[in-house]
Amino acid sequence: MSVVIDRDGRPVSYEAAVNLMDDELRELLHANLAPCSEQEFFDAYLDAHYVKYGEEFRID
Repeated sequence: MSVVIDRDGRPVSYEAAVNLMDDELRELLHANLAPCSEQEFFDAYLDAHYVKYGEEFRID
């Protein structure tokens, strides 16, 4: 299981995070960022999600 670190410093399952991501936003980032690390992708998604939705992407 791959783990990334969220903005609060908590470990998060990368696979679980990807499953909860906005499909369109995830694919757009993938097209623009690949290849990159899972952490780099997750961090970029957090930023993009906030811009699009005006709220933090959280996995509880």
